[in-house]
Amino acid sequence: MDLLQTVVQDVPESPLMSVRDAIRWAEFRLCQDGNAWIVDAPVTQEGAIMAPDGTHCVRVVTLLRSGRAMTPGVDFEQLSPESVSIHRVSAGDTFTARVAVKPTSDGSLPDDLRHQHFETLRHGATQRLLLLPQPWRNVEQAAYHETLFKAGINDAYRLSVYGQQQGARVQARRFL
Repeated sequence: MDLLQTVVQDVPESPLMSVRDAIRWAEFRLCQDGNAWIVDAPVTQEGAIMAPDGTHCVRVVTLLRSGRAMTPGVDFEQLSPESVSIHRVSAGDTFTARVAVKPTSDGSLPDDLRHQHFETLRHGATQRLLLLPQPWRNVEQAAYHETLFKAGINDAYRLSVYGQQQGARVQARRFL
């Protein structure tokens, strides 16, 4: 089922235009706070990050100098979402970055990310709609959806920081 149709089922009285705006808001928040959309982007010697078309940079997750990870605060500092200050640059260095991005105002989330974070986006859009000062306003239900939306954002952030591993096993210490 489509995300738009699912949100309309959750809040049937809301107009489609409001539902679309709420979905865009949920996508923006998921990318801004949860690092849900991470891409590889080239970085110039001056530190400008070249994000793909239709996206804005949010933050650098990892910066690589000729394929080796650099340490934030020691090797570089992020001055703004679109630029970094790199310390000790030599002529032969090439820089790339893994960057968390968000869609521009006329862009949208890729379909695979929409599918992966379907429930999170659904709860975020529904929460946003239920807080509008309209006849369908329901603060209690909005609080419920907000809890699930924030949990989904936290899960997305955890996956971006620790990778896509699932079911990692830890060996218990032997009791002496």
